[in-house]
Amino acid sequence: MPSILIEIACPLCGSSDSRHMFAARDWAFGITDDQFGVRRCISCSCAFLSPRPTIDKVAQYYPPTYYWSLEGTTGDLSWDELVSRRQIQLEAKAATLAGFVPGKLLDIGAMKGEFLWYMRSRGWGVEGVELDNAVPNPQNMSIRHGDFLEMHFEDASYDVITLWAVLEHVYEPARFMKKVARLLKPGGRCVAVVSNFNSLQARYFRADDYPRHLTYFTKKSVRRLAKAHGLDAERFWTDQKMYGATLNGMFVYLLKRIGGYSADETFAEWRQLEHKMLFYGEWRGKPSTFVLNVSRFDRAVSLIPEKILDALGLGFNLGFVLYKPA
Repeated sequence: MPSILIEIACPLCGSSDSRHMFAARDWAFGITDDQFGVRRCISCSCAFLSPRPTIDKVAQYYPPTYYWSLEGTTGDLSWDELVSRRQIQLEAKAATLAGFVPGKLLDIGAMKGEFLWYMRSRGWGVEGVELDNAVPNPQNMSIRHGDFLEMHFEDASYDVITLWAVLEHVYEPARFMKKVARLLKPGGRCVAVVSNFNSLQARYFRADDYPRHLTYFTKKSVRRLAKAHGLDAERFWTDQKMYGATLNGMFVYLLKRIGGYSADETFAEWRQLEHKMLFYGEWRGKPSTFVLNVSRFDRAVSLIPEKILDALGLGFNLGFVLYKPA
């Protein structure tokens, strides 16, 4: 499915001064064979997809299976099963709000309403926005579907606004943050997780989900984006409590590259979702005991550097809290 791709300036600061970092493809779902570019802004340090699909074509890169990929199913789970599979993630999200007095919460990118349901049981008044109309709402949570930028909300009406792995997907993240800042009460907070371009996973092992991830953040770019809209960066962290993207696989990657795989061939095996053993246990489509043993070694030793990188703030999943001064 080839499409028209366009070059853009930095989606955060608008600078046209950027440099090409590497090429990427839709390795996860294979919807298109198009090649995309990842560029880094010289001014604010964020990275972004350019060339990229036009704004009216972005939705076609989200197959129905995308919204059930974490559960590993096509949507035939009961609510209890769904919540059970997301329990660790829900607890990790709720932990970022520990110490906040329960108030009015808006979750942008609400998916099926799991987090809203979870936080409602903890005393929060909850509302959500889901950008895709096709995502189900099994518990009939208070979720609006559609374009957040076109929706009407009362200004200064929310104590907390959450964006869990959302900003990297939206076409105009600066406009998103401008509206988030406007909707927060004085003293309110925006809590978010994005992918961290200053990580081994993003920079060298291309762990972002191209072309669904359009913008790749750094602490510097988040601080600059927050400041531009009157928000203060209160704290940052990196960990893997909510989402994956571990270093597991780096030695298999190196083995296959040394053995003659191209970068594109290796990432095509590593990032696809249907047959994980294609990367972790096979060599060019045939079972390989040697590759399987290297992948076992990978799992055994990757945890230590992951913990070190997270402690240094260089892990893949970058969380942050932004504060709106009273």
